[in-house]
Amino acid sequence: MEQRKIDEIEFHNSIRLVSDDPHVADTRWSKEMEKTIKENPLWVNMKYYSIERSSRQFILDWFKQNCYGKIVLDLCCGNGEDSIYLAKECNASVIGCDLSDVSIENCQKLAEKEGVSEKAKFEIQDAENLTYPDNTFDCVTEYGSLHHVDLPKVYAEMARVLKPNGLGLCNETLGHNILIHTYRLMTPKLRTPWEVAHILKKPQIDLARKYFKNVKVRHYYLASIAAVPFRNTILFNPILTFLEWIDKALLAIPGLKWQCWQVVIELRDPIKS
Repeated sequence: MEQRKIDEIEFHNSIRLVSDDPHVADTRWSKEMEKTIKENPLWVNMKYYSIERSSRQFILDWFKQNCYGKIVLDLCCGNGEDSIYLAKECNASVIGCDLSDVSIENCQKLAEKEGVSEKAKFEIQDAENLTYPDNTFDCVTEYGSLHHVDLPKVYAEMARVLKPNGLGLCNETLGHNILIHTYRLMTPKLRTPWEVAHILKKPQIDLARKYFKNVKVRHYYLASIAAVPFRNTILFNPILTFLEWIDKALLAIPGLKWQCWQVVIELRDPIKS
């Protein structure tokens, strides 16, 4: 195995094993995580995910519209929240794969706890070299993993394992905003060097057009980031709602939209070699 992959596995396993707090396995912010955030410097950036509302709602709606009763691959599945949701709420048959053995163990425990072990299966796989046959899945989804991998290889694998009319959905952070990226550079212990160097920008997203005929990008979170300090107050929801409306105007501006924090990428019509 390549050293960069070993480094990624070791780093992410250490984060997930660093505390006995029950929320240490979470990959999304919740108020219950505040204790972990305060006690654990490796989780301090999770507070920013408190604003992750509008993109998340779009993704959950997309799952219901496109994945109901389908065969779905949750690529680089982390601790399996999306896999569990797809199995429980969308009646999907899900395979979640990840390179981390710790993540897979967490996924299996969560699936058993939620009663979906028959619908959601998990296994260790390398996203750059999947063992699944061509044209296996109706949908492939991933969350925050494309900057951890060799991107052309993963785009190619996604297109290969999808059926000819299959769909892909990716949720990623962007690297254009100088303030956001400066924060990443100033907090090197929170991520691996490979991760920092490979945060997606527009050219990396445009590369998907080599593997999919239709690529649509939605932009999220610019002004909304200012709501983070209010996340544990009664003011949070109204402030976030107001800033989301501001973002709708700001992110409609062609040049400015690429300064946002996150994008959701829809991939359609995989190109078969």
